[in-house]
Amino acid sequence: MNAFWRTINSIKNLFFSGLFTIIPLSLTLFFLSFTYNFTYKLLEPLRTFAPAYLRGIPGAEFIIATTMIIALGALLKFILIGALLSHFEYAVTRIPLVRIVYSAAKMLVNFFKMPNASSVARRVVLIQYPRAGNYHLAFLLDSAADSYTKIVPEQWKTNPEEGYVKVFMPNSPNPTTGYFFILPEDEVVYTDITFEEAIKTLVSCGLITPESLKKLPADHRQQKNYPNPSS
Repeated sequence: MNAFWRTINSIKNLFFSGLFTIIPLSLTLFFLSFTYNFTYKLLEPLRTFAPAYLRGIPGAEFIIATTMIIALGALLKFILIGALLSHFEYAVTRIPLVRIVYSAAKMLVNFFKMPNASSVARRVVLIQYPRAGNYHLAFLLDSAADSYTKIVPEQWKTNPEEGYVKVFMPNSPNPTTGYFFILPEDEVVYTDITFEEAIKTLVSCGLITPESLKKLPADHRQQKNYPNPSS
């Protein structure tokens, strides 16, 4: 009887081992398939502009779209089209509602461009959320000295000279959404985690550990003297 149950347990373990291997692969294939089909439908009208020799090639729309994007990048970099783009953006920002969507989308894209690792802006920090003792990855944006600090009630400040910073706390697994905080500088914990490592960690719901943390000694506790965003 014991041999029977050992066999059953072995089969069960093999089943779950195979299942847990298939699930991430299946989800990845599903995501790739969904993304491909969604993008294909968006780009399908481009096939009408394709030369005759490309129309019979599957995925010709992607070739055309990639070529157009590269061409646009070349125009922006090598030809004086920047002024025209600036005029276009100015016109868009004059249109109610449209300017809100366009400005928000542009700021979001600019934010998630990989920054210089040595810059203070978008440095990866820890903040306490949703309560004291719970820590969450966040991005230090800038000092709030010349902006939001002015509207923080004096009675809420533990120190009249206390400095405040702007912090964006992204959600997981979708870091393009999150919360914006105005926090006292002494409530922000600086880290050596890079912007890219933080994004990978958030997208993986913490399953991916930043390489910079693996290299730290076990007794590493002391904060480094990072640049003050108020300066």
